Amino acid sequence: MVVTEGYKLRELAKLLNWNPAHCKVILKQLGVDPMQPIDEETAAKVAHKIRRQWPPQAA
Repeated sequence: MVVTEGYKLRELAKLLNWNPAHCKVILKQLGVDPMQPIDEETAAKVAHKIRRQWPPQAA
């Protein structure tokens, strides 16, 4: 299993094609500190909440 450091808020928002401020609000609702790296599981929860596919498909 490969362990990644996680995503930064802006990176996650860009991958989801979503506003970083809205991602930040969703992360806070999930009880996650948006300033800390965001793990895969949390990123998937954010994507599900805004009805985006996770992991995002490459362009």
